[in-house]
Amino acid sequence: MATWDELTAIRPGAALRLRGDEFVVERTICFEEGEYVWWEHRLSSDNSGRSLWLEIATAPAKAVIAYDSSAALGSVPDGGAGIEHRGEKLALLLSGHATYRSVERSAASKRGEIVYHEYGAGDLRVTYETRGDGVWEVSEGRVIDAADVDILA
Repeated sequence: MATWDELTAIRPGAALRLRGDEFVVERTICFEEGEYVWWEHRLSSDNSGRSLWLEIATAPAKAVIAYDSSAALGSVPDGGAGIEHRGEKLALLLSGHATYRSVERSAASKRGEIVYHEYGAGDLRVTYETRGDGVWEVSEGRVIDAADVDILA
């Protein structure tokens, strides 16, 4: 079980276990929006062939979210007060514009800006984002218990 300090110190090359599956952190992206900071870690597993994104905020009161899937979106989301996703109504939780910088395991770092809209209901999260190239992605994830993450190395 990882502590909050350990979760916020994860960087590329770290090994961790999430709900029984072992992963390596391939990429870390640090987002900043005013004084609010959060990290997203790209995890990959050679054993299962699975990859996902793990979102961790700097504040322990914020949720840890594991995003299992993402896809290009054929339209521009309006960032409205709510959406319907797979028959479930989700409310707008966050919407904004942040800068980011990446730390890569085996490539040069990147910098840029992101526009995002995050919706949620219960532990379900759906996020729309674009990194300034006009292409929007939609990602689906779930809030997880920080205790589900074990730092291995």
